[in-house]
Amino acid sequence: MDERKKQILHALIRDYVDVGEPVGSRTIAKKYGLGVSPATIRNEMSDLEEMGFIMQPHASAGRVPSDKGYRYYVDNLMEPEEKLLSDEEQQQVFDFFQNCAAELEQLFQQSCKLLSSMTNYTAMLVKPKLEASVLERLKLVRLNDNQLLAIMITDDGKIHNKIVRLPNSISDANLAEAENLLQERLIGLSFAQVLDSLTAEIAHQLLQSQNRLQQALSLMKQLLLDYSDENADNKLLIQGTLNLLKQPEFKDVDTVRELFTVLETDDVVKELLLMASQQRQGTVVYIGDELSSKGMSACSMVTTPFYVNGEKVGSIGVLGPTRMPYPKVIALVEKVSGFVSEKSGGHSVTEE
Repeated sequence: MDERKKQILHALIRDYVDVGEPVGSRTIAKKYGLGVSPATIRNEMSDLEEMGFIMQPHASAGRVPSDKGYRYYVDNLMEPEEKLLSDEEQQQVFDFFQNCAAELEQLFQQSCKLLSSMTNYTAMLVKPKLEASVLERLKLVRLNDNQLLAIMITDDGKIHNKIVRLPNSISDANLAEAENLLQERLIGLSFAQVLDSLTAEIAHQLLQSQNRLQQALSLMKQLLLDYSDENADNKLLIQGTLNLLKQPEFKDVDTVRELFTVLETDDVVKELLLMASQQRQGTVVYIGDELSSKGMSACSMVTTPFYVNGEKVGSIGVLGPTRMPYPKVIALVEKVSGFVSEKSGGHSVTEE
């Protein structure tokens, strides 16, 4: 693509994103000062249409970008200054995180709400698995002769508790001994490491025939395994789904029905967010059919990973129409991701 075609495609996409109407050659000539006549722009637009970067929805209408055109724009035409947030937007994000809850669950929920409100699109976040959390405190409380309340507090500030059945043979003294042993061996480990450590510890206690401790350890392992089963899949948060109904692309009932069916099942969205978080590059943009779902062919998704304790553990992103202001959305998603990482004890990483 030569330089003139790049300029015309860039101008056409910017105008279409702003106005939402097909763009004609006269509009580009008047608004963007490219130094060529409408007739020349019209010829170049015909070439761009043949190349598949733009299309004409109606015979008498101007042109609109195709998915291929948006992809070329995102990969090659976006300028650094387009991705700059205004001072007001930067201050809004900063003030939000200054006052945001430190507890990780609330942080995730509130961050999604912020992204949704600032973009007027749908915001999504894949939470990290429980196995990534680190055990900071553990307490065993006897409720009665047959029941025990196990309380675990993880490094994200979240409290996990569950009532489990007690073997009749465990006395208060033995229960306290089991709690001390577990605290000594397990505090500071991730949940995944806790499970591994418990397995080894139980084997060790069995060899020494300390039946009362083996029973207590078995109870704790069952508790953690229950949580592991419940959190086997990363959980998806979605905020602002109804924002999509405000976009002209989603006025058609069948389009909306297909899209909401996909969002309800969430497997496609979650898979894309997880895939993005596992790739080496930072921000990933999916456009139209790249989302691999018929119900989302009119959508684009911008997603970037976030970090907890320096480890890449999840993704946060925005889902909107293909006619979205990509530079602004990318800048917001990256800014919010950086603050989520910082607030959750991690740090943003720039990857080569």
